[in-house]
Amino acid sequence: MKKNYPFKVYLCLIFIVSLFLKSHAQSAGDIAFIAFNADGDDDFAIVALTELAANSTIYITDNESDGAGGITSGEGTLTWFTGTTSIKAGTVVVFTDVDNGTNPNFGVSIGLLSETGGFRIPASKEGILAFVGTDDSSPTSFIAAIQIGNDPSNLGPFDGDEITLTNTGLVIGTSIIVVDSSASPDGAVYNASRASQTSYNNYYTLLIDDDSNWTNVVNGDGETLIPFSSEAFTVHTTIWTGTTSNVWNISGNWSNGIPTSSSLATVPDETTSPIINSGTEAVVGNITIDTGENLTINSDNSMSVSGLLTINGSLEMNSGSSLLVLGTSTGNITYNRTLGTTNWYMVSSPVTGQGIVDFYTNESPALGDGVGDAQNIGIAPYDNSQALVTDRWNYYTQGQVDGEGGDDTTDTFISGTGYAVRLQASENISFTGTIPNNPVSTTLSVGSGDAFNLIGNPYPSFIPANDLADGLDNNEDLLSVNTAYLSEETIWFWDQSANAGTGGYQEMNQANSGRYIAPGQGFFVSANTTATFTITNNMQSHQSDLFQRNTTSTVPSIHLIMTDGTATKDADIFYIDETTTGWDNGYDSSIFGGIANEFAIYTWAVADGNGRNLGIQSLPDSNYENMIIPVGVNAVSGTTITIDAATNNFPEAINIYLEDKQDNSFTLLGVDANFSTVLENNLSGIGRFYLHTTSNTLSTNDLEISNNVSIYASSRKNLHIVGVQKGTTKLQLYNILGKEILKTSFEGNSLNTIELPNLSNGLYIAKISSLAGTISRKIIIQ
Repeated sequence: MKKNYPFKVYLCLIFIVSLFLKSHAQSAGDIAFIAFNADGDDDFAIVALTELAANSTIYITDNESDGAGGITSGEGTLTWFTGTTSIKAGTVVVFTDVDNGTNPNFGVSIGLLSETGGFRIPASKEGILAFVGTDDSSPTSFIAAIQIGNDPSNLGPFDGDEITLTNTGLVIGTSIIVVDSSASPDGAVYNASRASQTSYNNYYTLLIDDDSNWTNVVNGDGETLIPFSSEAFTVHTTIWTGTTSNVWNISGNWSNGIPTSSSLATVPDETTSPIINSGTEAVVGNITIDTGENLTINSDNSMSVSGLLTINGSLEMNSGSSLLVLGTSTGNITYNRTLGTTNWYMVSSPVTGQGIVDFYTNESPALGDGVGDAQNIGIAPYDNSQALVTDRWNYYTQGQVDGEGGDDTTDTFISGTGYAVRLQASENISFTGTIPNNPVSTTLSVGSGDAFNLIGNPYPSFIPANDLADGLDNNEDLLSVNTAYLSEETIWFWDQSANAGTGGYQEMNQANSGRYIAPGQGFFVSANTTATFTITNNMQSHQSDLFQRNTTSTVPSIHLIMTDGTATKDADIFYIDETTTGWDNGYDSSIFGGIANEFAIYTWAVADGNGRNLGIQSLPDSNYENMIIPVGVNAVSGTTITIDAATNNFPEAINIYLEDKQDNSFTLLGVDANFSTVLENNLSGIGRFYLHTTSNTLSTNDLEISNNVSIYASSRKNLHIVGVQKGTTKLQLYNILGKEILKTSFEGNSLNTIELPNLSNGLYIAKISSLAGTISRKIIIQ
């Protein structure tokens, strides 16, 4: 949900204006077309000949120029959002399967792509224009074009010089590429040098504009040219020497200075191998690591490759480091992930191809139940088809991995899938394999056991879990992209450090924005159908290491904490403008349901919560005194429980009280106060405890029925009444015309369920009365 404040609206307007200006900063010749395929599903590629500003929007159309500074209509236009970081000069961007926006492979290698109309590159003469403008039909500046075949009319009218596209500023030789002007090619690709010039303009005028430097397919299959190379164009070459030290970013260690995004860098087999350290973000256009050489990226350091990464030697990444390849990579990397204890961790492989047997041999996972070849080892995916919770961890066994039984598994860690891993001793675990160059999709399932799916970050870089709150709502976080397939917009992380080392699950949703998932981290989501969960390579970025860490929210919040002296459980309440007292998907989160939760604390929604046990509840940032929050506790008889509260950015004038209806008491929670009791009976659910936020001092005199009762329809057949702890209570139900349609009574039992007659959809009024008072609530049957 978005938060609307006058000042923020003002800032948003400033941002939109700045974004508009950035999107119009490009001019003729800033990009050039370097490939196209007119067969199959249509593809093309461009190269940036100058740096493209972050958050730019560029339109690409097969409509023609109208000769008056606009474009014709009737065909199609692609809208390309370039992404939240700038695109360096020399970077190649590939557009894939652009003939149909619903094609599963429709997209772009950097940024986001959408389509209006029917964009096509027919296997005959065609022209394509790129421009910036106020929208996809209103150009303000044309920046590039490609004429395919020998009919220039497919671009629009030319001036009398036959090289200048009228009133566009585009000119053959500087901003219009003409491919095979004597025929109708099915595809073509630039095939000359990308590392021989000292300026990007020279590439255009000396090489790209020369038709002899293109491979053309005429009367053939343009698909044979796919995939297009993503090798970056570079204007600077430098070679690692290691003369001074092993530090990457020292000029004396390179033959021609430290690599930049415009560089072709080579790391040959030298005595001193390079290390990227000291908080460095290394950048390079293309890089090759020769046989026998090793490049190391230390923790909290990163490298960005605009084009090709070629690994003939080795590249080793330490825990918390990050590698982002905008083009393609070949060869293996090794990613080390630190597991600081012998507790369980949820991990995923940041590479493809790491074998289970080799992982077992190299990492020494812990041994579990069973004997001989049937003994379990500490590597397990999650299987939600199993009815029993204890059966859902599908452990690998000794017989599958130790060699004595013949190594009867050839399994590798599946990209995008999470695993539970436990070691015999705390150490690094290592994954060796190739970097995924494409989006990674994982099949979600709703099993007979539950709907939880253990997935993970498939890349050696960070991906956004939720809305980045960066002023640009591009919906490219995991929760937003996949929301249609999730029962709720929630990610559940396993915190191995919780509960004195026994671990615990932590919820994360949109209420605490700006969370990233580190390389090697696994997490749970809950599916609502069999579908595909997608993690795109466009989501990747460099961040600080957040593996197994929480971030601090800036919104007002209450952190409820319950302990029995050994284990600790918690629940969060955030106060966010425009959320409601009911269920807000993405801002309310259930506690993890893949375990028994025998000891837990949670809340229910203030209104119409539908029985969800919430680990995170978001409420409006106002009206604190009129929102009474039901607090649920699961614990066994005889347990001493202590409940406390911590706050963040919470109004100083508001006190937090825990009401215990069994003891008829209010306890002030805070810095020097908490609630403690020995349970006389098992607790499971809500009805005993309520949280009050008020500027007043509460006492037993404030115990009124109106303060802490929720009434809502859990289904068409049942009405839930929560908070009537004891005593005979009368219920009357009226329709919108005031006609009584139900009258009954019940004995208060914290959570009472009343069977409803066969009611029509609509609004009803429920009235309950007891010695404590009378209240009425509106309920909706649907």
